[in-house]
Amino acid sequence: MGNILSVYFTNESARVCELKKSGQNVTILKAFEVELPSGVVDDGIILDVESVATALYAAFKNHKVKRNKLAFVIASRRIANKEILIPYLKNEKKIEEIVIANAEDYFPMNNMEDYILKHTVLDTVENEEGKLLSVLVMAFHKEMVDAYYQLASMMRMQVETIDYYGNSVYQLLKKQLTQGTMLTLQMDKDMTYVSIMKDKAQLFKRPVPYGSDTMIKNLAEYKGMLEEEAEAVLMDARKRDILLEPDEFEDLVRELSSSISRVVEFHTSRNPQTVIEGVKLIGTGVKFEGFAQALGAELDAEVSVIENLNGVKLHKPKKTGLNYRTILEYIPNLGVLFAPLDLKVEEEKKKTSYAFYIVLIVLAALSVCGMIAFLIWQMGILRNEKQMLEKKAEGMVGAEAIYNSYLQSQEEYRIVKEYYEGTKNPTELLYQMILFLLLVILLLNHHL
Repeated sequence: MGNILSVYFTNESARVCELKKSGQNVTILKAFEVELPSGVVDDGIILDVESVATALYAAFKNHKVKRNKLAFVIASRRIANKEILIPYLKNEKKIEEIVIANAEDYFPMNNMEDYILKHTVLDTVENEEGKLLSVLVMAFHKEMVDAYYQLASMMRMQVETIDYYGNSVYQLLKKQLTQGTMLTLQMDKDMTYVSIMKDKAQLFKRPVPYGSDTMIKNLAEYKGMLEEEAEAVLMDARKRDILLEPDEFEDLVRELSSSISRVVEFHTSRNPQTVIEGVKLIGTGVKFEGFAQALGAELDAEVSVIENLNGVKLHKPKKTGLNYRTILEYIPNLGVLFAPLDLKVEEEKKKTSYAFYIVLIVLAALSVCGMIAFLIWQMGILRNEKQMLEKKAEGMVGAEAIYNSYLQSQEEYRIVKEYYEGTKNPTELLYQMILFLLLVILLLNHHL
């Protein structure tokens, strides 16, 4: 596998990582953000493929990135998902059959044929019904996914894979959390994903609409400053302590901590056997000085930060300037090559296309067979007519000989006649005239 360009879209930008996969690890060669024109992407849906392609093409050229294969990560509130329990099965194909057969029960939509269904086995559970599988089922609209393939086609690049944001992050978290039941907080710019991980299994996940940009905007509005200034304050403990009182900083954190607490209470009320052993923070919130401690105080638990990522290496950090803090915004990009959902629309299209071509081939074959049958029938008729004419011709052989003899005799008579006519001369005419005069004289004498 060559280098892969992992691309994740927000409404305002595209985050790009050039990755190289080796075994169970990925190496980050480059990481950069591409500003997008307004309105070309909305909630993970590409609305203007051409504009996005133009922006990416220019960015790849500026960053001297070869146009290798693309791996997309999709995040959208329009992706339907549902956690279900099914009888315990080891056969992955059987699990898929159950998911497809019951899709309309999971998602109340009349046009399920327009969606791609994917699933992830979260955990094995046991209750009064016996041993069950907890499965996360997701439904992706085909048009949403197809736009990413159109983008790659317009850029004349191949698609390595397309993954779901939640799955990409989950695959990365599995490498960080190997044992114990942990509450993990993956903080992005506009959203924080709250997950409960048991060993390497994800028991529960919910998004909270509060991210690092939310904190920045709230502080900027509260203090009447620019967002760039507010971000600098949150990243520098000395500036923060000068500008903010301790309770003011706690108020900024409390909105997020309250949402997290409600999500956790929702899960534990239904799963009282779940005992959370610790809290892990990963993502953009890590860059805020003192944020993990303040969040831990609000949650009444110690929050540890995940910075050095297992399974992720940095290519020549001194030369490229990459470090684990600079890549915090690229967490969704990093897990896409581990075990992606591999969303594909072209498979459905190929099935339809093949069926179309099969119908054409069958029709063409029928037409050819019909033409051949017609020609064989025509050939039979012509063969019969030929045989009849040959018989008639055989019966007319005697008549033809007589007719030819007649023509030959006629031609011989004509030749003899011409010869005879050529023998006549004036002497013969004089003799005839004398005979005629003698006859006249005799008649006159007899009369007298």
